[in-house]
Amino acid sequence: MRHPAAFLLTAAAALGCASNGPTNGAASRSARHAAEHQDKATSFDSSAGAKQMGLENEAGIYEGRDIEETMNAHLEEVRGCYDRAGHAQRYAAGKLTLRFLVSGEGAPREVLVVGNDLGNYAVERCVVEVCRRIKFPAPEGRKATTFEYPVEFRSTEEMKVQDLDDSAKLDRDVAAQLSSLAACGPLGETGASALFYIEPNGTVSSVGLAADSALDEQASACTVKEMRHWKMSATLPGRVLRCRVNIPPVVAAADPPPSRSAANRRRRR
Repeated sequence: MRHPAAFLLTAAAALGCASNGPTNGAASRSARHAAEHQDKATSFDSSAGAKQMGLENEAGIYEGRDIEETMNAHLEEVRGCYDRAGHAQRYAAGKLTLRFLVSGEGAPREVLVVGNDLGNYAVERCVVEVCRRIKFPAPEGRKATTFEYPVEFRSTEEMKVQDLDDSAKLDRDVAAQLSSLAACGPLGETGASALFYIEPNGTVSSVGLAADSALDEQASACTVKEMRHWKMSATLPGRVLRCRVNIPPVVAAADPPPSRSAANRRRRR
């Protein structure tokens, strides 16, 4: 029997701040936020989001329960995405960390998978598509803000999973096959982290991607498809191996083999 997906809420947002405390109307919220302004300003000013977006403490603010209640209303939709895992439901499990950039009206402008312990692209894309359609309450101040939200999926545990500890063997396998991703084109500005599973016969059966910036969806789908054609030498009888590898923004193509005429010229010399 498949275990249901579980949801967890992060303690703080990246650009705004989330709180689970009680609210007593707009006036009391304003007073409380004014009293907390120094701490919030300090953490916000040092954040990467502030530097990238130049918001200078102009981010909106969410109460934690506003995010949680909104996400819980879409629990079944998100949970249903796990059906996309197919064969991988026997072993693929873990947390997806989603980063939402939400407008001042509460509409998601962007949803990124920035953390990935699941490793199944079909499920990840389904979750992102569901989350893009979610309408949140307008953040306080009606300013754009960013927050992170983790979603966890459990497998049926029909197959045991073990993290690969032979990095040398993995590095050799990846180095020999990485150039196959060149035809997919650039993934994005920062590349991606790929989490994948190796079946006992050496095939890559499930792949997931995470990145701190938006990924090109066509290049991502191509990358996942190509990686599932890889054949790995690192295997373990009766168990699925879980591995992680960084994919650069641009993958160099393999050097073409020398032409027959060039080989003939070398022999004549």
